[in-house]
Amino acid sequence: MPPMSASVALLLSLAGILILLRLKVHPGPAVFVGSLILSLLVLPAIETPRLMLATLTSLQTLRLIGIIICALTLSRLMELRGLLVKLAHTLETIGPKIAMHIVPAIIGFVPMPGGALVSATAVKGLASRLHLSAAQSTFINYWFRHIWELAIPVYPAVIAASVVLSVPLSSVVITMLPVIPLYIILGGIESHRILRHVNAEPVQSIPGRQLITELLRASWPVVLLIGLVVAGVEAAIAFLIAAILLALQQRVSRQELSNALRYALGFKTLFLLLSVMLFKGIVEQSGAAGILCADMQSIGMPPALVLLILPALVGFATGLSMAFVGISFPLLLPFITTAGGDIIGPALFLAYVGGGLGYMVSPLHLCLILSAEFFQARLADVYRLMVPPLLVSAAVALVIFLLF
Repeated sequence: MPPMSASVALLLSLAGILILLRLKVHPGPAVFVGSLILSLLVLPAIETPRLMLATLTSLQTLRLIGIIICALTLSRLMELRGLLVKLAHTLETIGPKIAMHIVPAIIGFVPMPGGALVSATAVKGLASRLHLSAAQSTFINYWFRHIWELAIPVYPAVIAASVVLSVPLSSVVITMLPVIPLYIILGGIESHRILRHVNAEPVQSIPGRQLITELLRASWPVVLLIGLVVAGVEAAIAFLIAAILLALQQRVSRQELSNALRYALGFKTLFLLLSVMLFKGIVEQSGAAGILCADMQSIGMPPALVLLILPALVGFATGLSMAFVGISFPLLLPFITTAGGDIIGPALFLAYVGGGLGYMVSPLHLCLILSAEFFQARLADVYRLMVPPLLVSAAVALVIFLLF
């Protein structure tokens, strides 16, 4: 029996993950089973345990786990000490509905895996007072946490795109900047539909200078994180520094620290991280993305659809912006750059928006899974809110490519 095509195996593994999620299996085991399906279909059987061991011991996995543990510890400490509630309440003085968008957007300046969980913790009480459903809370928090990720250069994927394409970072940033207002407008239209019938209780406003002071008191760990990351400090170290300084400044008790660490070291979260990294490793080892690209071209698919669909599939398969850039962009070089090495702006924009579409709806995207789990929302309900604006963003990018 001839070996199965890696592209077919990749699609089957994704189908398996989605079926298990539909059956309400926790994302960790679902992704783990999907990893096994892909590995056993395209790789020798002995490769599966080897890849598991390599995933467990790789620096990339350990770094990811370190960042998540520090991020969850920091967010838990901020929650226990009331800083996240204070941040949300302070921003409510501008307007409760506006605060529901601004809080995740501010936290979105910090490039951290699972970052939507931090903003979810901050807006939980606000979402409850606005009487939002679990899916509505998840959508607004998740969407506005990610409005910057495709364009601002503190995110590793943006930097990776300039490296992979061998073009200046400024060229990538300038090309992708329009995606920020595009996401804000499309997400804003959907959230306006959600919030237009909500009667938010008025909150007494405070003077401008006092407002800034209160915001800094509540958000200084986040401000510090942004400063450290922009300055080039490794994300895990930046989180660790912020968590230690927060614990000292707030005089955190041993019981509170123990509570935060138990929260951060939850088995389900750690198993999900390991499963996601295992799946990513198997996708890379099998070369499934490259084979999928070749298959798409062999059936005569137009360049516009290749640019849109390949990054979308890789983004969906991995749930990581770094992955869809690192895996699909090298394959798309002939479409995105000229013979002289210059960027074809509309092509890059289309490919990047396509990748964003895929990873934003990916069941492997940690922010989506952790945020939905936090609000106890069903992914199907979140998708009903999120898919329409994402499809419109892809349509806009496709029109720009075809016209320019």
